[in-house]
Amino acid sequence: MGSRSPRSTTLALGLTQLKNSPVVEGSNAQQFHQHDPARGSGSEPKSDPDECAGADSTESQQISPELARRKERLQCILLEMGILFHSIFIGMAVSVSVGADFVVLLIAIVFHQTFEGLALGARISAIEWGSKRWQPWCMALAYGCTTPLGQAIGLATHTLYSPDSEIGLIVVGVMNAISAGLLTFASLVELLSEDFLSDHSWRILRGKQRVIACVLVFFGAFFMSLVGAWA
Repeated sequence: MGSRSPRSTTLALGLTQLKNSPVVEGSNAQQFHQHDPARGSGSEPKSDPDECAGADSTESQQISPELARRKERLQCILLEMGILFHSIFIGMAVSVSVGADFVVLLIAIVFHQTFEGLALGARISAIEWGSKRWQPWCMALAYGCTTPLGQAIGLATHTLYSPDSEIGLIVVGVMNAISAGLLTFASLVELLSEDFLSDHSWRILRGKQRVIACVLVFFGAFFMSLVGAWA
């Protein structure tokens, strides 16, 4: 065989250097990693961060049955606290009323307290009290005694307490504002949101039943506002 020409020798040397360069070696390693049968075809399942976060949030939102019962009891107790606080001043208002105003106020308060007691009793009866079976009886007794207690306080202090005085109006206004805040929070956050916006409510109230429930809530609020105009 004849000797190689200088041109072919130079070309072979250039190809050898190009093959051994870091760029080509990195490209070959990447191609081997992509086409290596031992590593698979790249179809390995990848965990989605959003799905993992959603699963974690779902697990964190689930509470045990015991915690759910404790939550329901606390909601009911908060509701009764607002009602009891309000009922004391209703009794005081009845005790200082005279004449025709007393008759109108008494009739309005009878309806007001009756519907309020039915709503509170329905909430108490829907809760599983477990070992604290005495607690609903105490709550019912407290609701029945607060208005007469307010009347007794009003009769005992009717000579010292004037509902039309500046101090009397301020005291009654502040106490009614506290009671209104408790009742508003309990009714909107603890009751209506649980009955209409929770996952459990969407499984029970559907379609026509949900519409009927909303209509009944509006009717109840309307008639209670009429009673409150005189109470």
